[in-house]
Amino acid sequence: MNAATRAGAAPELLAELKHAHAIIKAMLNAMTIQQKSKVHEQLDKAGVSGEGMTRANERLAVIEAADAQAGAVPASASSPATNARLLDIEAQAVDIGAQGQDIEILLQALFEKLDDIDGGGALALAAINCFATCAARNASLMREAAADIVALVREGGAA
Repeated sequence: MNAATRAGAAPELLAELKHAHAIIKAMLNAMTIQQKSKVHEQLDKAGVSGEGMTRANERLAVIEAADAQAGAVPASASSPATNARLLDIEAQAVDIGAQGQDIEILLQALFEKLDDIDGGGALALAAINCFATCAARNASLMREAAADIVALVREGGAA
Protein backbone atom coordinates (compact mmCIF):
# COMPACT_ATOMS: atom_id res chain seq x y z
CA MET A 1 0.00 0.00 0.00
CA ASN A 2 1.50 3.34 -1.01
CA ALA A 3 1.54 6.50 1.14
CA ALA A 4 -1.34 8.12 -0.76
CA THR A 5 -3.57 5.08 -0.23
CA ARG A 6 -2.72 4.98 3.49
CA ALA A 7 -3.40 8.70 3.83
CA GLY A 8 -6.79 8.29 2.16
CA ALA A 9 -7.79 5.55 4.61
CA ALA A 10 -6.55 7.41 7.69
CA PRO A 11 -9.60 9.68 8.17
CA GLU A 12 -11.93 6.69 7.89
CA LEU A 13 -9.85 4.67 10.36
CA LEU A 14 -9.73 7.61 12.77
CA ALA A 15 -13.51 8.08 12.53
CA GLU A 16 -14.04 4.37 13.24
CA LEU A 17 -11.66 4.53 16.20
CA LYS A 18 -13.59 7.51 17.59
CA HIS A 19 -16.87 5.65 17.10
CA ALA A 20 -15.44 2.58 18.84
CA HIS A 21 -14.34 4.77 21.75
CA ALA A 22 -17.86 6.22 22.08
CA ILE A 23 -19.46 2.76 21.78
CA ILE A 24 -17.21 1.29 24.47
CA LYS A 25 -18.00 4.21 26.81
CA ALA A 26 -21.75 3.80 26.23
CA MET A 27 -21.54 0.06 26.85
CA LEU A 28 -19.58 0.58 30.06
CA ASN A 29 -22.19 3.08 31.25
CA ALA A 30 -24.91 0.46 30.70
CA MET A 31 -23.07 -2.45 32.35
CA THR A 32 -23.39 -3.54 35.96
CA ILE A 33 -20.32 -3.82 38.18
CA GLN A 34 -20.54 -7.62 37.92
CA GLN A 35 -20.61 -7.46 34.12
CA LYS A 36 -17.63 -5.09 34.06
CA SER A 37 -15.72 -7.41 36.40
CA LYS A 38 -16.39 -10.45 34.20
CA VAL A 39 -15.30 -8.59 31.06
CA HIS A 40 -12.17 -7.32 32.84
CA GLU A 41 -11.22 -10.90 33.77
CA GLN A 42 -11.71 -12.07 30.17
CA LEU A 43 -9.66 -9.19 28.76
CA ASP A 44 -6.89 -9.79 31.28
CA LYS A 45 -6.77 -13.48 30.33
CA ALA A 46 -6.58 -12.47 26.65
CA GLY A 47 -3.70 -10.09 27.45
CA VAL A 48 -5.35 -7.03 25.92
CA SER A 49 -5.96 -4.89 29.00
CA GLY A 50 -3.90 -1.74 29.29
CA GLU A 51 -3.97 0.85 32.06
CA GLY A 52 -7.72 0.23 32.26
CA MET A 53 -9.71 -2.74 31.11
CA THR A 54 -10.85 -1.08 27.85
CA ARG A 55 -7.54 0.57 26.98
CA ALA A 56 -9.32 3.94 26.97
CA ASN A 57 -6.15 5.89 27.77
CA GLU A 58 -4.16 4.19 25.05
CA ARG A 59 -6.98 4.60 22.53
CA LEU A 60 -7.45 8.27 23.42
CA ALA A 61 -3.71 8.89 23.02
CA VAL A 62 -3.82 7.38 19.51
CA ILE A 63 -6.91 9.45 18.63
CA GLU A 64 -5.27 12.66 19.85
CA ALA A 65 -2.03 11.95 18.01
CA ALA A 66 -3.90 11.21 14.77
CA ASP A 67 -6.05 14.33 15.17
CA ALA A 68 -2.98 16.45 15.82
CA GLN A 69 -1.17 14.98 12.84
CA ALA A 70 -4.19 15.55 10.60
CA GLY A 71 -4.74 19.04 12.02
CA ALA A 72 -8.38 18.06 12.54
CA VAL A 73 -8.74 19.17 16.14
CA PRO A 74 -10.02 22.71 16.68
CA ALA A 75 -7.82 24.77 18.99
CA SER A 76 -10.54 24.78 21.63
CA ALA A 77 -10.64 20.99 21.65
CA SER A 78 -6.94 20.21 21.52
CA SER A 79 -6.28 19.26 25.15
CA PRO A 80 -6.48 15.61 26.19
CA ALA A 81 -9.03 16.47 28.89
CA THR A 82 -11.26 18.28 26.39
CA ASN A 83 -11.04 15.47 23.87
CA ALA A 84 -11.92 12.93 26.55
CA ARG A 85 -14.86 15.07 27.65
CA LEU A 86 -16.14 15.40 24.07
CA LEU A 87 -16.00 11.63 23.67
CA ASP A 88 -17.84 11.21 26.99
CA ILE A 89 -20.52 13.67 25.82
CA GLU A 90 -20.88 11.78 22.56
CA ALA A 91 -21.18 8.45 24.39
CA GLN A 92 -23.85 9.87 26.69
CA ALA A 93 -25.77 11.30 23.74
CA VAL A 94 -25.66 7.92 21.98
CA ASP A 95 -26.98 6.31 25.17
CA ILE A 96 -29.81 8.88 25.42
CA GLY A 97 -30.76 8.19 21.81
CA ALA A 98 -30.85 4.44 22.48
CA GLN A 99 -33.00 4.93 25.57
CA GLY A 100 -35.37 7.13 23.56
CA GLN A 101 -35.66 4.43 20.94
CA ASP A 102 -36.46 1.84 23.63
CA ILE A 103 -39.18 4.11 25.02
CA GLU A 104 -40.70 4.51 21.56
CA ILE A 105 -40.74 0.72 21.06
CA LEU A 106 -42.47 0.16 24.41
CA LEU A 107 -45.01 2.88 23.72
CA GLN A 108 -45.78 1.46 20.28
CA ALA A 109 -46.53 -1.88 21.93
CA LEU A 110 -48.79 -0.05 24.39
CA PHE A 111 -50.65 1.66 21.52
CA GLU A 112 -51.22 -1.72 19.87
CA LYS A 113 -52.62 -3.17 23.11
CA LEU A 114 -54.89 -0.14 23.58
CA ASP A 115 -56.26 -0.64 20.07
CA ASP A 116 -57.22 -4.21 21.01
CA ILE A 117 -59.28 -3.16 24.06
CA ASP A 118 -63.03 -2.95 23.44
CA GLY A 119 -65.54 -0.45 24.83
CA GLY A 120 -65.36 -0.41 28.63
CA GLY A 121 -63.56 2.45 30.34
CA ALA A 122 -63.44 4.70 27.31
CA LEU A 123 -62.44 7.74 29.38
CA ALA A 124 -59.60 5.86 31.07
CA LEU A 125 -58.41 4.52 27.72
CA ALA A 126 -58.48 8.02 26.24
CA ALA A 127 -56.38 9.34 29.14
CA ILE A 128 -53.86 6.49 28.81
CA ASN A 129 -53.65 7.06 25.08
CA CYS A 130 -53.12 10.80 25.61
CA PHE A 131 -50.34 10.28 28.17
CA ALA A 132 -48.66 7.64 26.02
CA THR A 133 -48.82 9.93 22.97
CA CYS A 134 -47.13 12.72 24.94
CA ALA A 135 -44.47 10.30 26.19
CA ALA A 136 -43.83 9.11 22.64
CA ARG A 137 -43.34 12.69 21.48
CA ASN A 138 -40.94 13.35 24.35
CA ALA A 139 -38.95 10.24 23.47
CA SER A 140 -38.75 11.41 19.87
CA LEU A 141 -37.55 14.85 20.97
CA MET A 142 -34.94 13.19 23.22
CA ARG A 143 -33.58 11.22 20.30
CA GLU A 144 -33.45 14.31 18.07
CA ALA A 145 -31.59 16.26 20.77
CA ALA A 146 -29.15 13.40 21.28
CA ALA A 147 -28.47 13.25 17.53
CA ASP A 148 -27.84 17.01 17.52
CA ILE A 149 -25.38 16.65 20.42
CA VAL A 150 -23.52 13.86 18.63
CA ALA A 151 -23.29 15.99 15.48
CA LEU A 152 -21.96 18.96 17.45
CA VAL A 153 -19.36 16.84 19.23
CA ARG A 154 -18.19 15.31 15.95
CA GLU A 155 -17.82 18.81 14.52
CA GLY A 156 -16.00 19.99 17.64
CA GLY A 157 -18.74 22.57 18.22
CA ALA A 158 -19.38 21.49 21.79
CA ALA A 159 -15.89 22.50 22.85
